[in-house]
Amino acid sequence: AIQLMQQHVTGHLGQGERYTVVGKGGLCREVLIPHELANRLEATRLEQPQRVTDRGVYYQSHYAISGGQRWSNSFSQASDAALGRSTGAHGLRHSYAQERMGELQRDGLSYHDALETVSQEMGHFRDSITEVYLR
Repeated sequence: AIQLMQQHVTGHLGQGERYTVVGKGGLCREVLIPHELANRLEATRLEQPQRVTDRGVYYQSHYAISGGQRWSNSFSQASDAALGRSTGAHGLRHSYAQERMGELQRDGLSYHDALETVSQEMGHFRDSITEVYLR
């Protein structure tokens, strides 16, 4: 992910730093990162962006953190070590979608509005794809 903008935000979805990121396929979206996590992320900021290749896709990284396949493999290994099992990075996306939907609906959003929000946060922008993660 490439940081394009960082902005302090307080609103009904919580407090944090809003980042505009470019993801897989050049998809651009905004994400809200809690202040503490944003501070940890900014501590890894590179002086100059690095060109990174992951599974044949080239992108610029502004942070000294891994992503893509390296991150996915690392996550699975850490989960196996800590929990004795792993559903992988894709399983993490399922859990995120389910937890976030519940959180947004408890905060008063309708199912449709919560689904639209989660779809955008996950970079889908199509509710039908996000609904697959809710099964």
